[in-house]
Amino acid sequence: RGAEPVDTGALEELLLRVALLADDLPEVVSVGLDPVVVGPRGLTVLAASVRLAPPPARTDLGPRVLSSF
Repeated sequence: RGAEPVDTGALEELLLRVALLADDLPEVVSVGLDPVVVGPRGLTVLAASVRLAPPPARTDLGPRVLSSF
């Protein structure tokens, strides 16, 4: 109440970008944005963190042979 309206378009764009990141990169387990300061003309993310899933187990770790030409 009594405060200037915030830039809801900027907040919507941030949420869409985070959703796209999660959709494009399934190895992203969590994204933390805290705090997000939204003002009348944009927003600022003051701290961000991303947690990745462990890489899948590799089955090709045995001895390797170079093919001759």
